[in-house]
Amino acid sequence: MKPGTINLHIDKIVLDVDGAGHLDRAQLGLAVERELHRLISMQGLHKSLYQPGVIDRIAAKPIALDGSVREKTLGNKIAGSVYRGMKQ
Repeated sequence: MKPGTINLHIDKIVLDVDGAGHLDRAQLGLAVERELHRLISMQGLHKSLYQPGVIDRIAAKPIALDGSVREKTLGNKIAGSVYRGMKQ
């Protein structure tokens, strides 16, 4: 069974890293959205998320960054952390 619609609102992303000030927030958000869509499409969701209802919070663990910080790379890592939090 697949859900008809999933609405996910990310209230805040905290970036505590040098070089994050130059990031384009719109591009970062788009990268997170695209990667979450890809992960959900390819791997599905935890069975509890197929039930109607609201989940107030998903605990995404911190991510490690290496090298230069770019929107797509950072967005993919953030999405991966959020997705893993959704599977718990």
